[in-house]
Amino acid sequence: MLSLKAHNVTRSIALSTLLKLTGVIFLLLFCRFGIAEAHQLGGVSALDEKIQELVQQHRLSSVSYGIVDNNGATHIATIGMADLQSKNAVTQDTVYRVASVSKMIVGIAIMQLVESGQLNLDDTLVSHVPDVPFKNPWRDTAPLKVLHLVENTTGWRDISLKAFAYNNEPRLSLVDALAVDAESRTSRWPPGSRHAYTNSAAVVAALIVERITGMPFAVYAQQYIFAPLDINSATYANNPTNLATGYAKGSAVEYKPVLMTYAGGLSISTGDAIKLLSALANRNEALLSPSGYERMEHSHGTNAGIFPAGYGVYNYARYYDGWRFRGHDGSLPGWLSEFSYSPEFNTGFFVLQNTENGAGFRAVVKVISDYLTAQFPAPELEKTDEHANKALHGYYRYQNLRNPTIAFLERIASSNKLAINENQALFSGVFPPGWHRELHYAGQGKWKNDKNEIVMVEANDPVLGKVIHYGDRVFKQESTFLALADKVVLVCWLLLFVVLSLVTPVWIYKLWKNRYTGEGAVFTRRATLISLASTWSFLLFLLLGLMSPITRLGSPGVVSVGLWFTSIIFALGTAYSTYLLIRHRNLAVNPVLRILCYGFTLFQIIVVLYLCWHGTIGIVSWQ
Repeated sequence: MLSLKAHNVTRSIALSTLLKLTGVIFLLLFCRFGIAEAHQLGGVSALDEKIQELVQQHRLSSVSYGIVDNNGATHIATIGMADLQSKNAVTQDTVYRVASVSKMIVGIAIMQLVESGQLNLDDTLVSHVPDVPFKNPWRDTAPLKVLHLVENTTGWRDISLKAFAYNNEPRLSLVDALAVDAESRTSRWPPGSRHAYTNSAAVVAALIVERITGMPFAVYAQQYIFAPLDINSATYANNPTNLATGYAKGSAVEYKPVLMTYAGGLSISTGDAIKLLSALANRNEALLSPSGYERMEHSHGTNAGIFPAGYGVYNYARYYDGWRFRGHDGSLPGWLSEFSYSPEFNTGFFVLQNTENGAGFRAVVKVISDYLTAQFPAPELEKTDEHANKALHGYYRYQNLRNPTIAFLERIASSNKLAINENQALFSGVFPPGWHRELHYAGQGKWKNDKNEIVMVEANDPVLGKVIHYGDRVFKQESTFLALADKVVLVCWLLLFVVLSLVTPVWIYKLWKNRYTGEGAVFTRRATLISLASTWSFLLFLLLGLMSPITRLGSPGVVSVGLWFTSIIFALGTAYSTYLLIRHRNLAVNPVLRILCYGFTLFQIIVVLYLCWHGTIGIVSWQ
């Protein structure tokens, strides 16, 4: 999303032939007339039809989206129902919950105070909000600053499921809301070294705005952000007027006010969302200066330095067909949203959806982003004579997990492989396979994609040593064994678990009928059945919880308490099964049966130890 300068565009598109010159003229004419003319030619109409098909295919209650171009031309489409029961169709006045897109408003407010000289991003946190508790073991050498707060480089973990599930009605003050999960605000590494997304940071930032301006954040946002853009529907109020109904798994979701209001409590209509998007895409100076927007769109708060692919001031970098967009997305039970814009081409889009269907949402976003990026001129890849460091070749695991509570799951998918060939590299996921990105060395420890966008930077972490920053993730090199061992154990354990589960009914029946004659055959099967039963119970409650973690695991209930109980049973059942197998190891047993049962128990012991290490055994998810 860094701007391509005019001479780069000219060099890449029109150098030698009349045909290329004609292409440039057509491109300029297209940009001049914008999306409105494309609509007349059927381009946007075809886009609307495609999204209408996706709404029906994925059974989405509604999708509303908007597009802006560099001349301010806009297109809005509203498809589907705001409420399935009443059959009310969505309109431009229909209000959607935008969840974490709310953080962008906090970011704009912070940058406004910076530009007015009322705030400095290098100010320490305690100088503005001394009553907000947090822990920073590195406070003497790396004090926590406002910069770290707004770029999510505090090192804090994300808020707990208890905080996510909290019903903020009546609404707590910001200080009281932050007290609900104060322990989450403990820096896990020196502030300013790695990004780690957390919802509480935006609430602390909103509190700083309140302390400096002397007005509630909602009042400030209305006066200095929404009013200048003639936005009237934006609100942080509970159950706002004209709010669509959110849906999850075909059922209406009851409205629940979020605890971290200014991190995820904004609602806005489609007609007003296009005004906000247009202001961001076209750098409307009613909000910020051009340099203010640019600062918001770059990460400065990690040891990667000024990084265009990092998380800026509550502002993500996201890539569509290799082109860098900025913005934010949001998710609440029953709601999905995204605001993305390209500062380079002054264009962008938003999507608002009142159905919790990630596959459908991603399909809609892809269709719109493909439509926009197809209009961008393909740049010529710039090369460097500087050679890449071949020592970077190998396996990597990202080190900035968002929440340690689910580290046992994230770790399995956190390994990537960086394969370097001369000045090119392939960065790919190990498990699950499929994800990969081609990179080109740009010199000075920087790597770019085929659109000349810098997406990866080599850096030094004060704790980890040599690392690479890819987007907002920090990777450290590790051995092949460490990268693959957990995957091998998981696959072998699951395969044996499935095989033994399939024969379980036969074993139970024959044990009941006393069909097995040898003691070894009986004891081996009984021990394995105990282990299998404990595994099934644990996996059942784990899967039920992961299907709706905030609702089912954020407070004491059948699923959350069941997960706590069965995790303990899982460990005890494995231990008892192991004891029985060891005690009767000298009894005669069929060799195949011995391999299957003893092998499964061995892998299960490793899994239990792994879960113990990550605090999953005996997990109290509602705390």
